[in-house]
Amino acid sequence: METKEGSIYKEFPKPIGNYTVGRTQMDFKYTTSDQSERELTALFFYPSDSSEDKSTAEYAFPEFHSLRNELLVKIGAPLGEQLFDSNFKTWSYDDLALSEQETQYPVLFFSHGAGAYPQQGTVFAQDLASAGYIVVSIGHAESGVYKLKDGRTVAMTEKFMEDLTAYSMEVASLIMPQPQIMTEKLGEEQAIKTSRQLTSAPQAVEFAKYAVLQSEDIRHVADRLYAMNAGDIESLFEGRLQLDIGMGVFGHSFGGTTAAIVSRDDDRFVGSVNLDGNMVGALDSDLKKPFMQLGTVLAYNTNAFLLESNSEDTYLAIIDQVTHGDFSDSMFTTTDLGSRGARDAMEQRDILTSYTKAFFDNYLLNKTLDLESFAFEGVEMIKKP
Repeated sequence: METKEGSIYKEFPKPIGNYTVGRTQMDFKYTTSDQSERELTALFFYPSDSSEDKSTAEYAFPEFHSLRNELLVKIGAPLGEQLFDSNFKTWSYDDLALSEQETQYPVLFFSHGAGAYPQQGTVFAQDLASAGYIVVSIGHAESGVYKLKDGRTVAMTEKFMEDLTAYSMEVASLIMPQPQIMTEKLGEEQAIKTSRQLTSAPQAVEFAKYAVLQSEDIRHVADRLYAMNAGDIESLFEGRLQLDIGMGVFGHSFGGTTAAIVSRDDDRFVGSVNLDGNMVGALDSDLKKPFMQLGTVLAYNTNAFLLESNSEDTYLAIIDQVTHGDFSDSMFTTTDLGSRGARDAMEQRDILTSYTKAFFDNYLLNKTLDLESFAFEGVEMIKKP
């Protein structure tokens, strides 16, 4: 059981499944559609049969905070609280053997939030890997902070941070005249109108270019997975990836936006889950795939246009007593308790893991599950059609 000191957790909750969780890292380079060169990393969380008497893996690299602070100083932004303790205890073990219990395992991708890091969804990756999924968490070029296998560190670019600041200021200015959208669920017609206004604003349209590039990161690594499965790239995954059924993708904040765009644009992906992200770049998109959003009331009011535009199953869940960070590892790792909502972190984790797993069990593994049957207090699920 996790321990706490004054409500600050020191470790993640034990994963939900029976598998031990292995973790390994791979780095990738490629050229994007705009001809820019990107170097990124990916963490693979996967089912294993034994910890092999290893110690648990490091959560995230210690240099993260200094890299982040250097950039904040450069652009004149205030320094925030330390986001996590680098010694935070995981339930993952580096470079274990892949479990032999099944011939192949299904694949999900995770995309981190703007200015975050590939370990940001560890709590979900561990839960899903322990239940039999392989989860590939991407460290995105430009918008991410991560450490490559050779020891080099990568930080957000100044341009990305400047564009993020401009977009955030625009959102704040649009919300200011109508602050109720942060706390009150609007009627469907008004929510759709408001969501279109927020998503079509100039800085939102400009910032969407990064979601497109991040979607290309995921699609590039997906290409490499097919090569690994075929044995054309050496890895422990040769022949072990269940790619014939497709893949799933989910993410937090801007990573949730990225996940939806990946699913929309790549037929290899069967659907996406957005953890409290604004859907810039997807205004009035027909994703033509199942989609689930788990978020605050603000996220509902910001993304309600999907109830009209998406032709496949669309779920928008509103969870009360939570903040934006409560849709990521921050619900456990944060050192700033003022950034947390009132909902218990263990309860919030159970809500997010339960819905995310059920969504992919249903639409990727073709299990017959009723996602509207979950009964969590303070959670409202809106579904179309």
